[in-house]
Amino acid sequence: MSRTRAVYVGSDGNYYGEADIWERFETGCWAPFAWDSESGEEWVETDEQQLLVLTPTSPEELPQRVDIERTEAGLSIDSAV
Repeated sequence: MSRTRAVYVGSDGNYYGEADIWERFETGCWAPFAWDSESGEEWVETDEQQLLVLTPTSPEELPQRVDIERTEAGLSIDSAV
């Protein structure tokens, strides 16, 4: 996972920080599937065996309703409405 891009928008319409992604990997909810080193896009397999595409984005491009929290593990995103 790229450390230079810590915020992603998922193909499910949700936003994820690097801490959110690693937490899902560590708990087994997601498994890494593929990564494009040029674009930074990542594909993960969910526990429902669906592919989710994570596209890196700038924190400045996030909607105002999205809160970014800096944690020891990296950025965490709260996009609850």
